[in-house]
Amino acid sequence: MAIIKKGNEIETRYTGIAPVCKALWRVFKVLAYVAAGAAALLAVMAVVLVFVDVTAEELLFTPYMKVITRNGEKMFDVALGNGIEVLRAYDAVDVSNIKGALYAGIFTLMTALAVCVPVFTNLGKLLKNVGQGNPLSADNARYVNFIGLSIMVGNPIVLLIKRYFNYALMKNFVDTEMVFDFGIDLFGVMLGLLLILFGTVYGYACSLHKQETALVLRENSK
Repeated sequence: MAIIKKGNEIETRYTGIAPVCKALWRVFKVLAYVAAGAAALLAVMAVVLVFVDVTAEELLFTPYMKVITRNGEKMFDVALGNGIEVLRAYDAVDVSNIKGALYAGIFTLMTALAVCVPVFTNLGKLLKNVGQGNPLSADNARYVNFIGLSIMVGNPIVLLIKRYFNYALMKNFVDTEMVFDFGIDLFGVMLGLLLILFGTVYGYACSLHKQETALVLRENSK
C-alpha cells in the first residue's frame, strides 16, 4: 500500500500512512528495549573490563585490532575510527592502550544507544496513536517535542564524546603533541529545534481541532 496515494483528494491522499504506522509502532517499541538492553550490557562490559588482567594481545577480541607481521617485525594494527589505522611496534603497546581503545568504542556506542531509547520510545507512541486513528491527539505533539529534545541534546553529547575519545586514542597511539579541540556540532541542535518547532505547530493544530470539535458538539446540542 502506498503511503501517499495519487490524486488531489485530501480525504484519501494520506490515508495510507495509518496501516504503516499500525505495523511499525511495535517495531520501534522493541527497538527501544533493545537499545536500553544493549546500553546496559555495554555498561556491565565497561565495569568488567576494569578487572580484566591479561596481555595486550590476549585482549584483542574485535576485528578492528589485530597483531600482524610486517618486514619480519611483529606489530599491532589498530583502527582508531574516522578512516585512521595505526601500526605500532609490538613492544610499544600495553594493556592500557588496548583498554583505552575498547573504552572509546564502548562509551561512544553506549551514549548513542542512550539517546536512541527516548527517540524510539516516543516515535513508537506517536505511530501507535496515528495507526489507531488518533493523529490529532494532543499527546502526539508532546511525543514529537520529546524526540526533538532528545536529538537536540543527545546528538552533540554523542559527537563530543566521540571526538574526545578519538583525541585520547590518537594521543595514546601516536607519538606527537596533540590538543583537544572542544567543538559543538550544530546539525543535531538545528534538527532538534526544527522537530520541536514542528511538534509545537502540530500541538497548535491539535488544539484548534479540539476547540472546533467542542464548538460543533455545542451547536448540535442546541
